[in-house]
This record gives sequence, structure tokens and C-alpha cells, in this order.
Amino acid sequence: MDDLTPGYDFGQDRFDLENAEDREIVRFVLSQALYGEATGVFCGKSLYAAGTLEAAKFYVRQAKQELAHLQLFAEIFRLLGLTPSPAHWVIRLLAAHNNYYPLKVFMEHAIGEGMVLDIFKDLLLQTLPDEYAHIPLIKKKLRVVCKEEIEHVSWGEKETRRLLTERPWLKTPYYGLFELQMGVLPFMVRAFEKRASNHRVLRHLGPFLEYVRERVRKQGQELGFVPAERPGFLFRMWAMLFGIALFLRSQFARSTSKLDKNYLTELGFDGSHAVTATTTDS
Repeated sequence: MDDLTPGYDFGQDRFDLENAEDREIVRFVLSQALYGEATGVFCGKSLYAAGTLEAAKFYVRQAKQELAHLQLFAEIFRLLGLTPSPAHWVIRLLAAHNNYYPLKVFMEHAIGEGMVLDIFKDLLLQTLPDEYAHIPLIKKKLRVVCKEEIEHVSWGEKETRRLLTERPWLKTPYYGLFELQMGVLPFMVRAFEKRASNHRVLRHLGPFLEYVRERVRKQGQELGFVPAERPGFLFRMWAMLFGIALFLRSQFARSTSKLDKNYLTELGFDGSHAVTATTTDS
């Protein structure tokens, strides 16, 4: 994910923001985005457990960005004259924060924010009508958000690769959690299934959902936790149980500080880097 080129093509199909039903659908989508940005602010908690200066810098930057995104989506609601609704239970589940770093970077950054980017980049930027008041401004703001989300996903992918190299056993629970996440996604669109066939945008729901699933599957294969061929039922069940157990454990995990223990190494004072001082005679 390195640009804003759409991965799924909605053609010329757009929402009609003068239509009450369409406004309710857009309200639903934006409400899920607003909740995701609110929980995204929790990334600031990860600063305590950051193991490197690079990680600390990333989480400081992301926390600022997520706070800005939260305000931005609130502004979008006001520009459209909409009021947020409660988040869907699937979004609450997928956005659940935990203190176990290997799950955080995998579930929140690599996979979770990757799917958020699909919604922003492929759905909202394509289907909001430019002729409606404020939409060009809204899309300009969304493009900024997308570029920052790309950065977050890249961090998650980088850290996931590193963790899988250091702890290969994580491949099984990662795969199980991937299967579970893909399994709950259809529950998000069930409320719109009856209207899908007769609606210019909603008729894309099925194909778009399959596009997201396939993109995440390819992402998982590139990262190394999704096999090239889908495993049999028994292995999938074992992987999902392993993933659930690890997720439940993560809900009780406690963050432990690291930089106060390795800051000298991080700053190059461990003997591996020559430290020189220069003086200027007056």
C-alpha cells in the first residue's frame, strides 16, 4: 500500500446525499470510521512499552495523527449535517486494544488499519459525489488521512515481519485470528443485504467484501503467516483456538517499560559506536 490508487472500482456509482436512505448509509460508514479513530488514540499507550527510539517516535507521531483524525471526522459529520451513531459490534471487536505488542502491530496496524484504508480509499473517495456541497473539501481531508494510514500499515507490516522472524510460533495464532477476522466481516453488511441488489452503490457490497478479503489474504501471504493453500478444517480450528487463547491472554497483559532499560544502547553508548567530542578554543 504505497499510493491512493483504488483497488476496487465502483465505476460511476455514487451516493445521493439528497436521499434520506443514502444519507443513513453514509452516516453508518462514517460512524464506524469515527469510532476507529477514537480507539486509534489508544496507540499513545504503546509509548510506554516502546522498545526502540524508532517505535517511540512512531507512536508519538501516530497519537497526534489519530487525535487529528478524530476531530477531522467530527468536522465531516458537521459539514454533512449528520449525527454519529454507535459503532457496530464487529468494529468494536476488530478495534479492541490490547497491551500484547505482537497482537497490537498485527491486528491493529497491519490488518486493522489496512481494512480501514480500504474503506477510506476505495469506498468513500470513490462514492461520495463531488457535486454535493463540501465533498471536494472532505475528500481533500480524507486523502491526508489515507496517506497517514498508509504509514501506519507499513509500520505494522514491518513489525509483523520482524516478530515472525524472532518468534515463528506466532504464525499459527496469527493465521487463526486472520480467519476469524475474515469470518466476522460479513456481519457488517447484513443490515444492507435486502437493499443491495437495487442500490447503485450497495450492489457492490459482495464484490467489495471479497476484494478486501483477498487483499488481506495476499497481505498475509506476503508477511508469511497465511499459507499459499488454505489448510484443512482441523488445522484452521486449531489455529483459531490458538488465536483466541492468545487474544484473551492479551486482554490481561500488562505493559512493561523498555526504553529506561535500553536507552544507552539506543543512543549508541553501548560501545558499538565511537563517541567523540569536539571543542573550540577561544
